[in-house]
Amino acid sequence: MRSLWTEISDVVHDLSIGAGRTALLGGVRMRCPRRLVWWAAIALVVSACGTGQDGGTARTACGTGKPATGTPITVGAIVTASGGIDFSSATTAAKAYFDCVNAGGGIGGRPVEYLVEDDGLNPQKASALATKLAGDKDLVALVGGSSFVACGVSGPIWEQNGLFDVLAVGVPRDCFESPRISPVNAGPRVSAVAAAQYAVEVKGARRVAQISNRVPNVGDWTQDGVRAYLRSKGLTSAGDVLHDPGIKDATAVLLEAMRGRPDAIILQDPAPDDAAILKAAQAQGLRDKVTFVCLTPCYDTTFPGQVGSYWEGFVSNSEFTLLDATTPDNKLWRRVMDEYADDKAPRDSFSQGGFLAAKIFVDTLVKTAGTIDRASVSRALSEVKGFRSDLLCAPWYFGRAARHNANHDTRYVEMKGGGWSKIKDCTPTQDPDLAPILREEKQLGLTG
Repeated sequence: MRSLWTEISDVVHDLSIGAGRTALLGGVRMRCPRRLVWWAAIALVVSACGTGQDGGTARTACGTGKPATGTPITVGAIVTASGGIDFSSATTAAKAYFDCVNAGGGIGGRPVEYLVEDDGLNPQKASALATKLAGDKDLVALVGGSSFVACGVSGPIWEQNGLFDVLAVGVPRDCFESPRISPVNAGPRVSAVAAAQYAVEVKGARRVAQISNRVPNVGDWTQDGVRAYLRSKGLTSAGDVLHDPGIKDATAVLLEAMRGRPDAIILQDPAPDDAAILKAAQAQGLRDKVTFVCLTPCYDTTFPGQVGSYWEGFVSNSEFTLLDATTPDNKLWRRVMDEYADDKAPRDSFSQGGFLAAKIFVDTLVKTAGTIDRASVSRALSEVKGFRSDLLCAPWYFGRAARHNANHDTRYVEMKGGGWSKIKDCTPTQDPDLAPILREEKQLGLTG
């Protein structure tokens, strides 16, 4: 949470009132001494910090009004937060945004009730959770989920029960091949192909290997995408490694990938496993012998500290805008996380995805007239086309498409000075599997 002192400083900065400077207050131009400005800022911030015992109006980052007290609008999400993989930063950010919206008046005075279920990396549990959520008659949609195993079982359940899923982080293939699920992220396959593009077209790699987990329809599907891209360039894979989730022996995995003498290795795991591989590569002295490129999970504010300065210049793909971008939606995401999430909650790309999924849902519902129920929400979501956000390179959509992979242009960042720096802006991904999606985007006018 932001301190009161930080809030006061921000108000003074935003007012742009310094000692001896001219300010516009109440329509009258005044010259304000700095001392007076600081007292005014304190009064403004204290008055905005809560609603008071009488439930008075409060101003939040997500609206101006009394905290929502009407009948809740219930939405749900399935997340993989245990079982060896933790992808919960998306649902954490979605909840933070919903909390912010609720504090600022909700949707037409109604708060959003957010039901989050952890599948524990277990498809059977994911199926049971999807059935449970779909059976809740108050539930109107799925928003902000991020599961490694749910989409294959949840997609048919959503369809049978008239539900739509604005997914924050699609991981397995099924997340991108459902008429009822539309992820806001690009996904591991697109991100992996983008990483391979960088290795081949920028670094000149000719022998590309891959390391990924063997979760069904994740690692194998992702590596298929890279192999298809390599074939389109007249190249073949130098060796592909699939391992159990949660690497136990990073050195063994790395040495297996090195058997084919690659000049580039694409890291396709959650960030902790990728960091373990890089530490093993450092021990082998491979930095100047092999180009390592990572998928979006590495693009995390804490990752440079995990792997150290040895990996200065290391490149990662990014499915969303830069984490420190000063664009409106990204600034709102950061403010929401500061005000409504724990200080230790990750500020990573998938947190951006959770925030964006929640924002798409809220922005859609505030424009929906009449009764808000499952049928009306599903109809409204199915009509979303050309949704624009500075977090994305191109418009997002749901529409009536048979498949969804709206986010397929990505960026690249490199480790620099203990942080990250953008090195390449929005770049189309050359995955042959995107062809039918691109055709449908044009035929249905999905990008607006």
